[in-house]
Amino acid sequence: MLSFRRALVAAAFFITILFFTTRSTSPSASSLAVEFPKSQSDPDSSKQTTQTTASSPNNAAHAGGNRGRPSVPGQQTMQDTSRMTLYDKLAYQFPYDVEAKFPAYIWQTWKWTPAHGEFRFREQEASWTEQHPGFIHEVVTDQVAVHLIRLLYASVPEVLEAYDALPLPVLKADFFRYLILLARGGIYSDIDTYAIRSALDWIPEAVPRSIVGLVIGIEADPDRPDWKDWYSRRIQFCQWTIQAKPGHPVLREVVRRITDETLKRKKAGSLREIHNKNVIEFTGPALWTDTIFEYFNDERYFDMSQSTGPIDWKNFTGMENSRRVGDVVVLPITSFSPGVQQMGAKDDDDPMAFVKHEFEGEETIGCNAPSDAVDDKSPLLLWPTRQAFGEAHATEPPLLQHTIPEHFNSIVKEFGDRPAVISRTPTTTRDALPNLPSDGIPTAVETTLSYEKLDLASNALAHSLRSLGVKKGDRVAVSLGNSAEFAALTYAIFKLGAILVPLNPGFNVKQVTAALNHLGVELLVIGAVTDLAYKPCRGRSNLPLLQTIVPDLESGRVEAPEVPTLKTVVVVDNSASHPLSNFPPLASLRSLTPFTSLIPDFTTIRASSTFAARTVTPDSPLSPTETINIQFTSGTTSHPKAAMLSHTSILNNGALIANRMGLDPSDLIICPPPLFHCFGSVLGYMATATTGAAILFPSPAFDPLATLRMAAAHRATGLYGVATMFVALFELLHHRDRYPDLLPPPEQVAAFPTHLRKGIGAGSSVPESIMRKLYATFGLQDLVICYGMTETSPVSCMTAPGDSFEKRTRSVGRVMPHTTVKIVDPLDRGRVVPVGERGELAAAGYLVMKGYWGDKERTEEVRRAERDEDGAEEVWMYSGDEASMDEDGYVEITGRIKDLIIRGGENIHPLEIENCLFQHPLVAEVSVVGVPDEKYGESVGAFVIVHQGVVAEGEGGTAGKGEVLTRESVREWVRTHLSSHLVPKHVWFVKEYPKTASGKIQKFKLRDTAKQLLEAGR
Repeated sequence: MLSFRRALVAAAFFITILFFTTRSTSPSASSLAVEFPKSQSDPDSSKQTTQTTASSPNNAAHAGGNRGRPSVPGQQTMQDTSRMTLYDKLAYQFPYDVEAKFPAYIWQTWKWTPAHGEFRFREQEASWTEQHPGFIHEVVTDQVAVHLIRLLYASVPEVLEAYDALPLPVLKADFFRYLILLARGGIYSDIDTYAIRSALDWIPEAVPRSIVGLVIGIEADPDRPDWKDWYSRRIQFCQWTIQAKPGHPVLREVVRRITDETLKRKKAGSLREIHNKNVIEFTGPALWTDTIFEYFNDERYFDMSQSTGPIDWKNFTGMENSRRVGDVVVLPITSFSPGVQQMGAKDDDDPMAFVKHEFEGEETIGCNAPSDAVDDKSPLLLWPTRQAFGEAHATEPPLLQHTIPEHFNSIVKEFGDRPAVISRTPTTTRDALPNLPSDGIPTAVETTLSYEKLDLASNALAHSLRSLGVKKGDRVAVSLGNSAEFAALTYAIFKLGAILVPLNPGFNVKQVTAALNHLGVELLVIGAVTDLAYKPCRGRSNLPLLQTIVPDLESGRVEAPEVPTLKTVVVVDNSASHPLSNFPPLASLRSLTPFTSLIPDFTTIRASSTFAARTVTPDSPLSPTETINIQFTSGTTSHPKAAMLSHTSILNNGALIANRMGLDPSDLIICPPPLFHCFGSVLGYMATATTGAAILFPSPAFDPLATLRMAAAHRATGLYGVATMFVALFELLHHRDRYPDLLPPPEQVAAFPTHLRKGIGAGSSVPESIMRKLYATFGLQDLVICYGMTETSPVSCMTAPGDSFEKRTRSVGRVMPHTTVKIVDPLDRGRVVPVGERGELAAAGYLVMKGYWGDKERTEEVRRAERDEDGAEEVWMYSGDEASMDEDGYVEITGRIKDLIIRGGENIHPLEIENCLFQHPLVAEVSVVGVPDEKYGESVGAFVIVHQGVVAEGEGGTAGKGEVLTRESVREWVRTHLSSHLVPKHVWFVKEYPKTASGKIQKFKLRDTAKQLLEAGR
């Protein structure tokens, strides 16, 4: 049996023999005999050129087909190539002779040869052999391609290095076609093409083959005004079929460009950022087209003095016959794209139809694809596969094996003097509090904690909490808005090994009581007043809530019959920011512990402060796998659950998010999303705290005005938010006349794009229209989209700054490092669905929660241990989200499976209708749900919020500018832009939606509302 090494040697020997023997082959049945150039080009000479008149429409150019051809053919002189440019090396190694015959080669690539049982392109492959008897027809496999390129380009090591470095199979496939044609010439055609006519017919009889060195076809000649949305160039030359003589200058230049750019990106560490649409520009038809046009206008090859102007797309649009420009024959779109039914292409039986490309069901043709690549027989939607994992994330950081306090200690040592947290108390306008005197309006107070001060404050708080009885494993509930106090408490609790339980400050008595009892909480930290989103300084007093939990607040002891386990209640007194709250002085409520008694010098803390410099030692050593955080699910269902997250899961999730979005210690990130939710605590706080960046809290609860002011005042570099937050910011800027003295000056707003670049949109989908506004208004060119769920700590998929705009608006990116995702049949979770098919998304890896606290039954519904083909056990978290994945691993979330509307047996995806209505100029927000229907089972119901200044039908009044949105105009918009079965049968105008704290709309509540409205006849 051959060893792997011996097999490689044997393969190389075989290839060598093959090419030395084929060099002298002379096919008898073809006039295109294999013949290599008899004369060689001198790469250093540019004076002697053979000129032929170009048969372009305006006779625009003259071709010099072989640059610097010697007058006397002969053996090429040996030269030292070590000091040559790459272009000259390629010219020396692969000289071009336009008078030579086209080599009778046909090159194609695929994963298998035609002799392999899995090969399924037999008819296509056979057509090329049948149309070209006597030609040497090679289907080169991925493995052979590697060795073939190494053989041909051994003297040009830069090319080999670039070829090996290309990260995607499609890039290698593109590069291979240029490399093989440059070195050997002939015809390259993709494996899924049919040869309709012989290549002998491609060049018109009137054109001598001795003056033609390259034959190309038109791929796109757009006949639509929005061509830029569909094609990369106004005229685009196809690359799936090319005929060339060896050494052609266009091929030489393409190879040089790809090589130089690849090595440049490799050195910069940015090769992994090439995805999808980037391929078109990097190795695909955009690069190919640009190079050809530059060749047509290159004075080294063409006498431009006789040209009436540059040769560009205008010379080729609408052409129905071939045209020659120097030594290049350009074929019309019909030649290589017959039957596409657009852009003037004629059918397959047209005399100019030469090659048929199967556009439907087209697959990426792999060249040196990984051995575990998805095959066409059973395409599994699993990303990344276990074998591909190491390579797929080779440039990503390793999984951190520390506890959160250990990692935080390393950050403090490195970035101690840098700001860690900057927070502001709320402020408001006099109009919002009209009954107060001018000096009674609260003024915002800003607090800054450096990493060193954050460390000292959390030490002091940890020692104080321990004195109150907190020990490792205890659940400590925190019900606060975004603030420096919450930030310091987080690390204090982590250092003790206790479990942080963040509660939504908006919870009512029933919700708080249920949460505390469910987890057996012994210590609660709560604000005197709950700050309310959009209502700064007009918060809800928590006195009634506290009186229910601790009936006798003046007794001096905590006896909480509603929560028997509760021993201590710590209150952060923020009543000064809420002058109407009427919260009594804390000194009169002896059962409550003031936060200031835990740390009297919070804002001015120093190493000399009490306990600040003393190391915090937990009761027993901490382990990275231990539960450190319990997050209540955000409540898109009616029954929130308590997900247990570990040091490993939230520490790494934050660090990996920061890495993918490119956070660094100089960043100042504005974070309005709440700390009691994973968005604020992990995507925000943990991401910044693992990189030494600063997190900025503009206000305890979301306030668009405070957000804009803080971004301007600190020249922030990043902004987080959900779609509704972004909409609120736009509305505020649009109506800046209402707050002329509070909004940042116009010049500061205009400067946002100069410093605001990074950001995250999450919590719910961010429509394309909002993304475009974010770019235009705030800059945010590196804004990324994150997807996940509380149970996965939370992010499992995420876009990257280098992704195309399309991918950042129509997908949630690709899987995160150290994570695997799959799309399964929701009715049969054991079946992974094919590429592009919708199903339920599941994730596995370090990020999966440990389970729901005290709820084994519901844990087992969604968290399942499964064994793979190798018998290894892996724990999967099933999301309940419907999703699809493309061949490059980009995931698109199409809605909640439970939110699907089944109308007459047909599945309707609410997100599709919502995205359509988001484009309506009068619609600010929209949410679509299924509504009971006697005839169809379900029909479409739309809850619409109009923009400020717009009057909704039935509201009465006038809009001033005639901007009135009617139910029928909503329906007509959908009818015009989508199909009729997607038109909402019911349209309701509302002022707000029931939402979770993270901004997700609670559709189960909207469905209940819809039923009530229908019953009321509305």
